[in-house]
Amino acid sequence: MYVRVIVLKYSSKIDADAMTALAKYEMIHKLEGIISIEVIKISDLQSVAITKWHSKELAEKGGSVYIDKVKKQSNIKVEVYAGERDFIVEK
Repeated sequence: MYVRVIVLKYSSKIDADAMTALAKYEMIHKLEGIISIEVIKISDLQSVAITKWHSKELAEKGGSVYIDKVKKQSNIKVEVYAGERDFIVEK
């Protein structure tokens, strides 16, 4: 499993709401190889998204569809961190 953590900073609440809707209703259904998207809202203008993928190749392919386009927008700042899942502990 491949995990990508995306830190998003928006210039307005409208931009933040639009990106949340995009992730909930479009990205999860259109991206090949995606397992899940989890978004943690830090504030009205900042979120952290955690995406889980079947493989690194599928994550890179999917990232180019949305992330590269979002990075070009001046009203949203994006930082991406990615890697193989090391472990998970659940109780």
